[in-house]
Amino acid sequence: MIEVNPIILPAWIGNKAVFQQNIPFVIEGKAAPSATITLEISKDPTDGRKVSKLDTDYGVILSLETTTSDKGYFRFNIPAYRASTDTYTFVFKCFQNVVSFNDIRCGDVWVFLGNDFLSIPMRNANAPKTPLKRHVMTHLRFFTPPRTGLEEGEEDISYEVKTHFKDTNWIKITDTKQLANVSSSAFSFAYTVADQVNYPIGVVDLSTPGSTILNWISDVVINGQTALYDYLNELGLITNEERYNALIKRDRQIRHEQQLREDVSSGRKNRDIDLAKENEYGKIMGESTAKENIEAASTLDFPTSKDSTFRTRAVPSDPGMSTTKNLDFAMVSSMQEKSGKSSKTVDDSQYIKKKFRLSTLYNCKLAALTGLTVRGMCFSPEAEEQLFGRYDLLLMGLLGTLSQTFEPKEVYDESLMPSFLIVTMHPKCVDREFPYKVLEFNENLREFTGKLNMPSGLVSLHDLLLPDKTKTFTLGVRLAVIALGLHITPKMPKSCPECIGVEKAGNKLILEFDNLADGLRLAEGRTELKGFAICGEDRIFYPASARILHGVRVMVWRDDIDEPVSVTYGFSPFPHDATFKNLNDLPVMPFRFDRLPAFYAPDLYFASCDDLDLIGMREWGDDFEVLKVFRTFKGNGVIASDNMNKSEGSSSLHIRYETENSLYGFEPNLEYASLMGPLIIRNKHKIGIDVFNPDAVRKELRVEGFTEAEIKQSLNWQHIVLEWTGNDDITLEHLKFTIVDSSKNGEIYIDNIRFL
Repeated sequence: MIEVNPIILPAWIGNKAVFQQNIPFVIEGKAAPSATITLEISKDPTDGRKVSKLDTDYGVILSLETTTSDKGYFRFNIPAYRASTDTYTFVFKCFQNVVSFNDIRCGDVWVFLGNDFLSIPMRNANAPKTPLKRHVMTHLRFFTPPRTGLEEGEEDISYEVKTHFKDTNWIKITDTKQLANVSSSAFSFAYTVADQVNYPIGVVDLSTPGSTILNWISDVVINGQTALYDYLNELGLITNEERYNALIKRDRQIRHEQQLREDVSSGRKNRDIDLAKENEYGKIMGESTAKENIEAASTLDFPTSKDSTFRTRAVPSDPGMSTTKNLDFAMVSSMQEKSGKSSKTVDDSQYIKKKFRLSTLYNCKLAALTGLTVRGMCFSPEAEEQLFGRYDLLLMGLLGTLSQTFEPKEVYDESLMPSFLIVTMHPKCVDREFPYKVLEFNENLREFTGKLNMPSGLVSLHDLLLPDKTKTFTLGVRLAVIALGLHITPKMPKSCPECIGVEKAGNKLILEFDNLADGLRLAEGRTELKGFAICGEDRIFYPASARILHGVRVMVWRDDIDEPVSVTYGFSPFPHDATFKNLNDLPVMPFRFDRLPAFYAPDLYFASCDDLDLIGMREWGDDFEVLKVFRTFKGNGVIASDNMNKSEGSSSLHIRYETENSLYGFEPNLEYASLMGPLIIRNKHKIGIDVFNPDAVRKELRVEGFTEAEIKQSLNWQHIVLEWTGNDDITLEHLKFTIVDSSKNGEIYIDNIRFL
């Protein structure tokens, strides 16, 4: 019996697949050499209605035939089709081999790759409590290879390029078990887009936790871009097959050592010693072997030995003393691990972490999708990527790889050009040694996308600091809004809003923004626009007042700066007060108007006295949490917010207190890591505080590091100014306010703390 070669087709085509609308595409494959192969495409209405045989839109809509090469390769050119909810069937035939794919749809195809929020699967996230529409859910399709890139039976990513997946298929909403592994951002994105366009949306979900941009760039692109190759070579990241295999060997050794360590630790804990593992572990860690330990133990004075001192009864020196106290328990031997010693023979100086290895995820994930036609791509960077000095070269390498992989490569209609959406780096990625690197990184992303000749947009999550399992769904919605703006609805924003111009009007700056859609708004629950800072000729930035003008511009000013020269918004590693958005819920991107040398405003979150809580990081490495702004350090007090009796802003502090030795003290918490203390107030030598004294009794105000002042017995707001007692700039590790009151208890209002 003659064996007929099977029909081998691209990995991205299969049952329940989605192919890109309005763009012709190519299907390349392999079958028997020099043989005739046919493709028949049929189309049927999803609603099951009867269709006339004369209706050319349904039934068999395309029949193609070609002859394979002498090595079996073939190619079919498929014309463009319009998006619809109708079902397509693709049937390939070569001799007696028949491959049929059913339930295929025509719509938009998106690719998700990168790290961080894009890689969090549905099972690890919580969807917002919003009812999902059944008819929209039927439009969603996902293609999700294993997150790690390792399929069943694989322990390490091979140096060889993978052309097919073993067991990865398109899934839809009814495949609930597989759906749990789909990226929650990808799901939210697909649902939001499908809800607006009412046709199928397919997402190729490749995002991988612990990955970096280096993993996605192909070696062909690296070798083809001289500047990129030289940069990576300078970093020592270029690998050949021999070096890569050495890395794999070291990976296996590390895994073996880790497993051995766990086994030995468990055995010692349970007193179930495996001598073979003990010997191997001892050699690796530089310890004595189990045999040596046994020989050493044989010389110890055990109670069972013939001449043991335990056989001689101990006589207490004191007749009332228990004999147990005379036993020498130090004679009982125990094995001790000797840390800091290792018999490793591998030179780890040449070891490269998996996330910094070139082309690994391209080889095991991207390459198999070559030829897939897409609408756009979404990418999210990893925290350590901010430390690359030439990230623009890496982005060019990534775009070159995506262009090499996906279709269309040549576009004659700009509306069909694929888009590139990037998620900016989240404040949780702040590096303690270089806290402003995150901001500079995001600035560079903005500059890079601004130079691209393809549709592109940026999505920020800087306003979502608190740990929240719905955050990834919010990201998906924001990506979807931008995707719709780029490809479907021109009136929708094409990126998160950014400042694009500043106009001076007296002592005020008028800011203009793009991507406003229907306008700007304050974040929910906010009554004041915060997060802005301006500077004068001295280039020292201070927090500023701001107001939205007619929903499209923002006016920024500070009363003590007559000639403002520059402005920032949210320009802090932890921008907890940068929360205003456009009406599509896209946050305005943090920015600085210029990059000239400057001293940026410290986080004087407490100064307005409007809030009792802030979102911050208690210690470096902690999750963000809601933290208390003020605390009592002397006496007892209840610090509340009062939005009725205030001198400025939205609220004041209303403090009811009990004194201790006629003193009550309170202070803002300045020890939080996210404040990056101590706070340095440049070119200021006074502090101003607005005080209201409802008791109308004599009191005194003391502020640590400043002079003292009397609080008058009057029922009106008093503007108290105290001098800094130091000779240098005001430096605050603490800012302790003390009320001197001879009464046992009282109350006070505090507002508008400022440095003058």
